[in-house]
Amino acid sequence: MATDFDAAARTWDTPEKVARSAAIAEAIAGAIPLDPAWSALDYGCGTGQLTWHLGDRIHHVTLTDTSSAMVEVAREHAAEQPDRYVIVDHDLTRGPLPYRVDLAYSAMALHHIDDTEAVLSNVTASINPGGWIALADLDSDPDNRFHPDDFDGHHGIDREALADGLRTRGYTDVSSRTAVTVTKAKDGVDHQHDIFLVTGRRGS
Repeated sequence: MATDFDAAARTWDTPEKVARSAAIAEAIAGAIPLDPAWSALDYGCGTGQLTWHLGDRIHHVTLTDTSSAMVEVAREHAAEQPDRYVIVDHDLTRGPLPYRVDLAYSAMALHHIDDTEAVLSNVTASINPGGWIALADLDSDPDNRFHPDDFDGHHGIDREALADGLRTRGYTDVSSRTAVTVTKAKDGVDHQHDIFLVTGRRGS
């Protein structure tokens, strides 16, 4: 799957995707009391779209993705503010970051990951006690109207199951909402899709 993203990296930042990331950033800012002294993790950062809309409200952001081409584009953007943004080569399906952050967020990443439980466990281990998580993703799409027919990831994510999973991991103040609704055509038909945001605060 990383190969598909590698091929798309240079044309990824379409107006539609940028607008979607901007809406998700505003939803995160409305749900979490962001602190300009915080450090953050952008997991599955892609070209860094979400961070470019959110990062100036946070002191420092670590960005990571499994697609080398996406990371290359993100690194080009990050070079403008090297003290604020750093790109790291780290697979969170295999272990947490070697340091902790105050906020971890992702957009449209979970439904591409086989082992979401491992990622959630390792992201949680990367967050300071009392820190926050913000996960934006595609709502359940059982008829696969968002992706091509050969898509082999998850057909969306059940937002309430995800919220319950955070509670099971000890998160408090867990909530879910629709961050943005997007329209995408498949087989000549336009379909509307909700992108949800689930947030929570890690317990001590």
